[in-house]
Amino acid sequence: MSNYRPISIINSIVKVYEKIIFNQLSEYLTLNNILSPRKHFSTTSALLKFTNDIFSGFDNNMLTGALFIDLTKAFDMVDHYLLLDKLHSIGLDRSSLLWFNSYLHHRQQCVLFNGSYSNFLSVDKGVPQGSSLGPLLFSIFINDLPTKCIYTNIQLYADDTVIYTSKSNIVDIQHSIQHDFNSVQLWLQSNKLLLNKSKSYFMLFQKRLRPVAASEINLTYLDMSPISAAEKFKYLGLWLDSSLSFSAHIQSIVHKISYRLKLLYLSINCFSLSVRKKIISQLIIPTLDYGDIIYQNTTLTNLRPLNVIYNSLCRFILRCPFRTHHCLMFQQLSWLPLSSRRQLHWLLFIFKCINLSWFPRELPLIGPSCSHFHHQPHSI
Repeated sequence: MSNYRPISIINSIVKVYEKIIFNQLSEYLTLNNILSPRKHFSTTSALLKFTNDIFSGFDNNMLTGALFIDLTKAFDMVDHYLLLDKLHSIGLDRSSLLWFNSYLHHRQQCVLFNGSYSNFLSVDKGVPQGSSLGPLLFSIFINDLPTKCIYTNIQLYADDTVIYTSKSNIVDIQHSIQHDFNSVQLWLQSNKLLLNKSKSYFMLFQKRLRPVAASEINLTYLDMSPISAAEKFKYLGLWLDSSLSFSAHIQSIVHKISYRLKLLYLSINCFSLSVRKKIISQLIIPTLDYGDIIYQNTTLTNLRPLNVIYNSLCRFILRCPFRTHHCLMFQQLSWLPLSSRRQLHWLLFIFKCINLSWFPRELPLIGPSCSHFHHQPHSI
């Protein structure tokens, strides 16, 4: 029951009105450079920035410590009066604040189960989930959090937060992260947000040539309880391992697709060729495509299982024998090989970065540093 979240049911007229307010507020934030550039950003952009910083540390023979912070019901814990204070601090006038005060307050919620409604309860805190304004208001609420990190980098994506730094030794990593994490915890307390200790983990990224156990770094919460260390962690939908080989993520992809493909084979006679192709294209292929520009430069040994499962998807669509050459299947389906598909996605990403003004110059244009991999990124 603790995993249930209230979702705001908003009618169409209100959705349109919210979108108008969202566009006006977003434009105001952009023109005044109040929020860090987030328009057109995606989880892929955040992952690329994070992993590239780690690879840069590898190239300089440094370790990278990262603390992944999880907040308990982050969107539901936003204090309305603190949010209004922060809206006032970024320059909103009195009439705008009165509108947001009316928007946030006097909301009610109930539960519908088997046709029966519970009693209505007042929603005293939190931004409406399922609305256009909810994520933007939460971003404004936590916008001053990065100022608390002096010795480390911090990356925010909605309620997913990571604090990280690259140093040559574990002593400096522990001191830097512990100092800034203490400041972050005090900020969370003053802003009435709850830290989820059971889902917050520390990871130590390093080359395989210089193994150092993450347990050698002893990070603690303010109450002196230890922070759990992890060998792998799922951040923004991508499994990260300590050496950034992405083998754990690729194994997860293969396992997930294999299970789905096995279920689809049970009903293969019910689908025509066009339906099978549509099912695979819309339900399975996006799993392969997600984050592929992040792990594209891992070893060929790690990438080989993806090629195998990709060929299996083609055989499912065409219902062809196992010995059918993959080139013939790609030609019949008008599909690119998986390696070319990753390269296409990478080039499209670069094209958007060059031609759109939102692109931040700190993101890499030539791909993650890959000196410890067996092959280099595609030249441009």
